[in-house]
Amino acid sequence: LIAWTAAEMPARRRTRSLGRSRAPSIVVTEFCDGKALRYRADASSALKADDAGTMFVRKTACFAFLRAAFLPAGYPASVRPEYFTFQVFDTVQAASSYLRSILTTSAILKASGVGEGAASPMAAAVAWVLRDGFGMCGSLLFASLVGSGFDENVKEWRLFADLINDVGLSLNMLAPLVGDDYFVLVAALGATCTTICGMVAGATRASITAHFALRGNIADVSAKEGAQETAVTVLGLLVGSYTFAPLIGDSVGLVWFAFGALTLLHVYANWRGVGCLTLPWLNTHRASILTRRWVDSRGTALPPAEVASRERIWGPLQLRLSGPETGARLRDLCRCGSDVRLLEGLYSPERYWMRVGVSGRPRIIFSKDADGEDALRALLQCALLDALVGGAQVSRCGTAPEPMGPAEASALTGSLEEMRRQWPAFE
Repeated sequence: LIAWTAAEMPARRRTRSLGRSRAPSIVVTEFCDGKALRYRADASSALKADDAGTMFVRKTACFAFLRAAFLPAGYPASVRPEYFTFQVFDTVQAASSYLRSILTTSAILKASGVGEGAASPMAAAVAWVLRDGFGMCGSLLFASLVGSGFDENVKEWRLFADLINDVGLSLNMLAPLVGDDYFVLVAALGATCTTICGMVAGATRASITAHFALRGNIADVSAKEGAQETAVTVLGLLVGSYTFAPLIGDSVGLVWFAFGALTLLHVYANWRGVGCLTLPWLNTHRASILTRRWVDSRGTALPPAEVASRERIWGPLQLRLSGPETGARLRDLCRCGSDVRLLEGLYSPERYWMRVGVSGRPRIIFSKDADGEDALRALLQCALLDALVGGAQVSRCGTAPEPMGPAEASALTGSLEEMRRQWPAFE
């Protein structure tokens, strides 16, 4: 992209023979690919590079190269405001992981017999292959179980990926201490954790990259993130080889102290990095924050930044354990055909049904053609229902459904009508 600005410079001398002022000179500054070059010319003369502009270009050439290599084109306007903060903490956690990998690899190699004359190379190779094989199988099993949840709770899964990596590296450090009988098992568990980390981090990275790209520049943002990771790896290689490893040496105490300190730094950097993300789309956690704030404040909607500040990393787990039970089964709400007819008459034409459990926890089932708006309507009714009953028990519906009593029917009817009344303003 090329942009330019022009300005006229006042004449510094007068031509007496003509009796009029000389035409003012023009200064043009050209911005192209992150570089700036200044030109000066009179109205009828050719453009010439201004000396001051040339010196300015030389001074900023290094900065322009670093900017082009590590930041997306058009930064900061082409990415989200929290991009730089997130990348700083991501760089810190990546560097700490690389330095810790030096310690864990050294521990695994020593336990495998590297450096010992009596060790069998084939036994060490088999142990290494089994370790990697268990890791791959574990990651495949984990992906099949929770793969659909990565897009919903991106922040939480990203933090989980780094925490499970910490667990895996810790197991790798402990593997040499458990003896030959359990070494392969503990090392395999460590490899499984680190492989799961790579799989989950890769899955969530796609969503985070798409979030940062404001101008459809997903490829550019992804490429610059790869460049940053490469730079961190090279820096970690140099620091680890020429400073970190010689400083730590073979001292067991220093090794564990360094590993613990780097692990704490890794957790802190990930916590801060994930916490600064302001995702503009709604999941169950953010929708619950939004609807409850709307009900508590009697009609005040929160902007995305405010919703992000109220998010808690453990929020999705807390909702799963004690919040609305979305995606319940029909047998959790209805015992017989009369219950089905009752709910159908109550919620028509909504594309969801809801009942209240004995603990006050709403149970929601959705129609096959329900969408995100229906889910948000259901959560808004949940917030209104909670404000209406105030924690009072309105249902006898425990593990098995019970006939709907007057208190439950009144609470559901009142909250549903209030949701329909407030929805036009809420949406």
